[in-house]
Amino acid sequence: MKTHREIAQQLDLFHSEPQGPGMLFWHPNGWRLFQNIQQHMRKIYQQHGFQEVRTPQFLKKELWQTSGHLAMYEEDMFFGGDQEGMQNYALKPMSCPAHILLFKRGVHSYRELPIKLFEFGLVHRNEPSGALNGCLRLRQFTQDDAHVFCAWSQIQAEIIHFLNRAKLVYSQYGYHQLLVRISTRPESSLGDKVLWQKAEQILIDVCQEQSIDFEIQVGEGAFYGPKIELALKDNMSREWQCGTIQLDFNLPERFDIAYTNASGEKERPVILHQVIYGSIERWIGMLLEVTQGALPEWIHPLPVAIATVSESAIDYANALVCSLNAADFPVLADHSNSSVSHKIRRFHQLKIPNILIVGEQEMKTEQVALRRGKTVSNVGKDLLIERLMACRNI
Repeated sequence: MKTHREIAQQLDLFHSEPQGPGMLFWHPNGWRLFQNIQQHMRKIYQQHGFQEVRTPQFLKKELWQTSGHLAMYEEDMFFGGDQEGMQNYALKPMSCPAHILLFKRGVHSYRELPIKLFEFGLVHRNEPSGALNGCLRLRQFTQDDAHVFCAWSQIQAEIIHFLNRAKLVYSQYGYHQLLVRISTRPESSLGDKVLWQKAEQILIDVCQEQSIDFEIQVGEGAFYGPKIELALKDNMSREWQCGTIQLDFNLPERFDIAYTNASGEKERPVILHQVIYGSIERWIGMLLEVTQGALPEWIHPLPVAIATVSESAIDYANALVCSLNAADFPVLADHSNSSVSHKIRRFHQLKIPNILIVGEQEMKTEQVALRRGKTVSNVGKDLLIERLMACRNI
């Protein structure tokens, strides 16, 4: 069984360099895969009422002082300075304080709640060099980072929405066994113990009302609130930690954010921090190991390859490439003098699901020989894109 790094090399997806430990160099195939996965999540969020934002990566220490990260998370952060050399800035390890600043710019009524923001946040965490592992453990990675600002009365409904979104996404990748854990207050934490208990009980109540089996992880919550953690089990019974939703009543207090309630009074919102993939890079590493490179066709970075039988078919093949590219199908075309069987072996090595073989016979009949696995069928060029679209649907 190959590791995700070996598969990444086989499929020409990404690599790392000593000059950037814990960071990835994405190749064209890998970056297309990344973007396909990202775009899928973007659609999911937008369909569920989230608005996409973008926030800075390099922010002043005072922000992280207010959020509590300097006190609780400093050893895992990267710091830098201005032209005077003062180490007054930090690379963001997460996006929540920046999203709070976005919320704070407006004057909000209870009628607007819940307010839902999301960002593909590029974050940096100072992981020990010995812990780095391909794209499963990085110092620079991208979170599908979302925050819901809501009233206490809306928390349960929003958690249920999150769990349903997560189940939907995971099922689209073929995962149907979900492990749920509730993580409670750690020893080093912010805020009132009574509110912690109230928040923890809400998470427990939601899972019980939804008939979700769960485990309690004592002391494993975030420093600003308890959380539900979602893990997936693959066909080798390995567990993969992915999604989380954290109930945060502390950062609204520390940043002094509020909305106007139905009585016209100021009231603190609650923030629900949530991710479904967690890290897109880690999700890709997990996906490569679980599928051994046979990626789902709907996110495949190179879904189609063309093998020409003879030089006379090259122009016909190139016209097919243009049509496929226009329909958003990346194509690898091999017009070399190698045998067709050699070309097919190469395409199989790259785990390309659709192989088109074109020669003089296909030119005359305006068809292609479409090979999917061990099945070969003749398809008219006018119907080719329709056939491929059907295969690409989730």
